[in-house]
Amino acid sequence: MAVIKVFAVRKQLKKTVNYITDKEKTDSDLAKKIDYALNSEKTAGTAAASEQFLYESVINLPDVKTAYAHMQATKEYFGKTGGVLGYHIIQSFKPGEITADRCHELGRKLAGEMFGAGYEIVIGTHLNKEHLHNHIVANSVSFIDGKKLRFNKQSYHELQKISDRLCRKYGLSV
Repeated sequence: MAVIKVFAVRKQLKKTVNYITDKEKTDSDLAKKIDYALNSEKTAGTAAASEQFLYESVINLPDVKTAYAHMQATKEYFGKTGGVLGYHIIQSFKPGEITADRCHELGRKLAGEMFGAGYEIVIGTHLNKEHLHNHIVANSVSFIDGKKLRFNKQSYHELQKISDRLCRKYGLSV
């Protein structure tokens, strides 16, 4: 069963939000959110002792190393450097229900369907917990027309609907 959480990334998140306790997750700097989503200690899986895979990817960006610079350049080009900088989505799966490859594939498909038409996206699949999960960071400014992404209840329900459909397609619980 995939569970979806969405957080707006701002210059400063309210410190009083009591359900967020991990200091690393509450840092609101967009570059640090991208670095966290791509943390190689969490995204590295091993198929064999000598073979290692990194579950990191981008959509509408050249590579993960320059993702933040491109996102920031998009904001500056359209003069939209304030307010919500991006959205941090977490997609978590039931322990033992999904492989790392499939988890990352579903994260890419979810991000691509929801934001891929005009937004820059970074996806990192974390393997450091019993439950595999994706961290998706979407730029809040479209690289095509500068339109600011607004995430509300309707957007959240659409995101969950896409995730549920993908889970059903691959025989995962919903």
